[in-house]
Formats: sequence, structure tokens, C-alpha cells
Amino acid sequence: MRLSAAVLAAAAIQAVSAATAEEWRSRSIYQIITDRFAPVSDTAPALTSPLPDDCDPGQQTWCGGTWRSIIDKLDYIQNMGFDAIWISPVSRNIDVQTPYNYSYHGYWVNDPTSLNPRFGDSDDLLALSDAVHKRNMYLMVDIVVNNVPSLDNTTSQTADALVADDSFWQDPSYFHPICNIDYDNQTSVEYCWLETTNVSLMDVNTENAYVISTLQSWITSLVSTYSIDGLRIDAAKHVPGTFWPGFCGAAGVFCIGEVYTSDIGFGAEFQTEGWMDSILGYPYYYGLMDAFSVAPMGNMSSYITIAQSVLNSFPHPEYLGNFLENHDLARFRNLTVDPRLGQNAMVAQFLFEGMPVAYYGQEQDMAEGSRDPYNRAALWPLGYENGTTTELILRLNTIRHKMIEQNMTWNGETYMDARSSFIAYTDYDVAIRKGPIISVLTNRGSPTQNVSFGVPSTGWARNEAVVDLLTCNEFATGSGGSISVSYSADGYGGLPYVFMLVSDARTLNICTNDEMGILSGTAEVPVGAASANFPSTAMILAATIGAASLALL
Repeated sequence: MRLSAAVLAAAAIQAVSAATAEEWRSRSIYQIITDRFAPVSDTAPALTSPLPDDCDPGQQTWCGGTWRSIIDKLDYIQNMGFDAIWISPVSRNIDVQTPYNYSYHGYWVNDPTSLNPRFGDSDDLLALSDAVHKRNMYLMVDIVVNNVPSLDNTTSQTADALVADDSFWQDPSYFHPICNIDYDNQTSVEYCWLETTNVSLMDVNTENAYVISTLQSWITSLVSTYSIDGLRIDAAKHVPGTFWPGFCGAAGVFCIGEVYTSDIGFGAEFQTEGWMDSILGYPYYYGLMDAFSVAPMGNMSSYITIAQSVLNSFPHPEYLGNFLENHDLARFRNLTVDPRLGQNAMVAQFLFEGMPVAYYGQEQDMAEGSRDPYNRAALWPLGYENGTTTELILRLNTIRHKMIEQNMTWNGETYMDARSSFIAYTDYDVAIRKGPIISVLTNRGSPTQNVSFGVPSTGWARNEAVVDLLTCNEFATGSGGSISVSYSADGYGGLPYVFMLVSDARTLNICTNDEMGILSGTAEVPVGAASANFPSTAMILAATIGAASLALL
């Protein structure tokens, strides 16, 4: 469906009212590549023929996922506690074979104003939007503004070449002249082409008045027509920042940009300069990788330094999107085979400032995929089964959502408004206080070690009854409100913990009285106990995380 000029013009006049950054910040997001998330079915017939018998990501071709097939699996997403989905671009792509094969991913947009028939038509996208909203979930759509693919590898940018490419933009003045990017020069990053060979990605001239007005009219209409709640903006740093306020204002919804950088100061400019609401948290991602990826005993101090700098630099770190993997990066479990490192990293991903963003398959521990295209395998061969990681995600989403919904406070601050503080740390361990919870993380890995990590002052009083929300094991604080986690018991090395007062947990109904009662006699410590070790665990992580070995001193 191509939107007519009249529709675009009318849509530009309409005021769009949709979900704001404040409304988005409580959400938990599940990222989908439409072609790879869910297969064809009786209710989601194939729109591509023929389809391969096996979806080999190395072949870089369509495997059949559509907007209708996403509807089929919304239960799966919602049952993990997610209340928003981010889908890959919906606009029409080039539809021919290239040196990189086919545009199954959706990012080679040559006409933003038309829908991609490989994924569905207007009725299909409306049906997905309606199905999402009936579940009180939000819909985020990926958009590509910065570049348009060219099949003319002479990169001549003539009007005839643009017409031959069937490009929406058919005047050479709508593009910047060809040049290769110098990533040490931000002007070059904004004006030069992302790719100049194989599939050339021509850089759109977003200073051109016609381009600006056309894109603003289009995004107003797209958001309004399909009731889109938020936009993920591809390659946001490759467009001058001054373009984005008008564009996002025309959209009228939350905008989060891809700013692929480890430079915290540069990333923060998107908020401090008012260019857009937020960005995906690449700087925080690099801190997580330093601490928890590849092998145990990583650089915890780097994580702490980066995380603190993120808090200090971004006016609204709660709007950031926190991830461990995505379609451009290696799968986390491809880098890290120790599941305990992954469990600690996920606690840091879900419970730190920002919105957790899980890439489809993270919950299934998808490990194939050191890079594009192998990190884009189909999900359906894994069967959408529940396992330890899906259960951990559900528990983390539950903890986060219930604290937000109930406005649970500590020292007068809610979980959402409180800033994380690093209240104790070693080279391999860290305790993070955020409102009513304390997360204790380690990168020591699964092997047991005859060591303990002490938190001298939690902010709680002595003999306070506390509970680990991941296992529902109940303990008591020691002198000065201290806690000490031991990693010495067989099989109990490297566990993450999320502590909360028992009274608060009962108020939130996270760990119920029945759950705690089941553990009494093996894992429950009476209030006032000086110390204890616990040889058993229960609840959500019992299958692989095992028992909590904890001393509360």
C-alpha cells in the first residue's frame, strides 16, 4: 500500500497522541525479526513461495514469518512477562537477489510509504496492532530513514538509475554525494554512505526541505493508521541530530534510536540536546560484556564505571533500552557458555535503569550466531519451550512490573525514581541498591570457590527478614544490616541474588506465604539468626540454578 500525496498531506495536519516516554519506561520489550520469529500456519498462510525446507540463516533468504504469524505467538511473548514488542521494518524493500542475497530482514527499504508484501498487507498489520493492544501491550516499529539501497553499483545517482531501482526518491538531490565514512568525523558519519559496494546504501539528504516534509507526513500517517506506540530508529547517529525533533514530533510517539557507540557522552547528547527521547543502551551493553561475557572473572570494575557514567550522563537513563544481544551483534550465549554468567547479566539487564529489551531467542539460549546473518536464525525449530531462561525472564519481568505497579518505595523513593547505587563491590562482585531491592551479582562463574562477598551496610536494620526473589528463600540481616554471600557450597557458585524485605515481597505477592512455607525448615532463617548456610532451593530457578548458599552476618 502506497500512501497517496493527499493522504500524506492530511495526515500531517492531524495531531497524533500515543504512548509517551514516561509511559514506555515501565515496559519490557521483546524484539522480533518478522521473517524469523514464527512460521506459517493455518491462520498465517505463506506469503512467500517456495519456502525453504530448513531455515538456514547463512542462505539469507525468506523463511516465511509474517505479521499474522506473530499474532499466533503473542501468548508465548506475554507469558514471559513482556508487555511490548518491537518488530522489524514494515516498509517495502528491494525484492531482488543481491551479493548479500535477499532482504528478509526488512532493512533495505526503497519505499517507506508502502508496506512490505512479504510480511502482509494493511489488514494484516492492523490485525497485529489490534491483537497487541487487546493484550494491553505496546507496538514498536523499526524504521529506516537514513539510507536507501541501490542496485546500481556504479553509484551514479542519476535520475534514470533511481527510476530503475524503483526508489521512492527519484531525484539525485534527495541524496548526499557518495563518500566513504570516516568514523572519527561525525560530519562524515552523517553525510557519507553506510555501504558503497555490493548493496550500496545511499545516504538520504535529510536537510532537503521536500525530504523533511515528506518523511514527517509519512511517519504521522503510519503511526496514526496502525496505532503504533513507539519507533525504533535505525542508524540514528548517521542523520544530523537536528532532524530528529521535527520527525519525532510529527510521529507523536516515543522514539528510541540506534546509536551504535561506546561513547557515553556522545550517546547522551541525544537526550541532552533534545534530539529524541532515548537510545538503545550500547554503552551499558559494553559494560555488561566487559563483566559477564566470554569467561568468568571478567572486568567488573569496568561495568561499574560504565554503569555509573551512564547514570551521571543521561538525564533520563530510565528511557534507555538495555540488551544483551540483537540482530547486529553476536548472541550472548555464543560468547558465553557459562549459564551463571548469563543469569547475572540478565539481572543487570532487567533491573537496572532502563527498559529491558530481549532479542527473540535469548530466552531459548540460542547460541548459534557469532555475527550477521547467523544471529538471525528461525526460532520455531526450538519449539517455544519453557526452560530455565524463560522462567528467569518471567521472574525478572514480574519483579520489575509489580514494583512499578504498586509504587513500592524505599526511603521515600519508588523503584522507578530511585537511582541505582553501588553499595559494595570487589573485582568480581557487586551489590546494587535500587529502591526496595538489592541485586548481588558476580562474574565468578559456576565453579564453586571458597570465598564470600560481604555487603557491610544494606540500608536495612539488623535482624530484618529478607528474601531472595529469585528462589524465594528467606533470610535475616546481620549486624548493621549486613549480608554476606558464600560461593563455597558444591554446585552453588556464581548465583545472582535479588533481595527485598519479606514484608515488601508479601505486599507485592512475588514470593507468597505458601512459597516461603515450603522452604521453612531447610532454607528459612529465623529473624535474628547470626548466620546460616542453605543446601537447598526452590521455585523458579530450581532446575539449573540450584540452591542458595548464603550467610547473613
